[in-house]
Amino acid sequence: MGRSCACAMLALLLASAAARGEAVRPPGLRELELALVIARAGYDCPVVESVEVLTNPMPGWESLRPEVALCKNGRRFLIAQSGRSGGNIRPVVRPLPAARE
Repeated sequence: MGRSCACAMLALLLASAAARGEAVRPPGLRELELALVIARAGYDCPVVESVEVLTNPMPGWESLRPEVALCKNGRRFLIAQSGRSGGNIRPVVRPLPAARE
């Protein structure tokens, strides 16, 4: 499939979702966002391989939307971002023990 055809299909998908009032996020966008958040915090994580959303967060962390990001280099990070929109609150990024192979 040519590049122009792929772009046209993506535009059609986004337009149809917008018409239904849905927010469509391209695959991998959340992983890219988390890699940038980790880099801004000063840690090494060139590519996020997977993201785990904590369904039962620690007491007091419910409004912070905690997630665990696994980087391709094997490092893991706990990332908590405020659920409030528009604030100047920086995300909390903490390294976790490396994932076991």
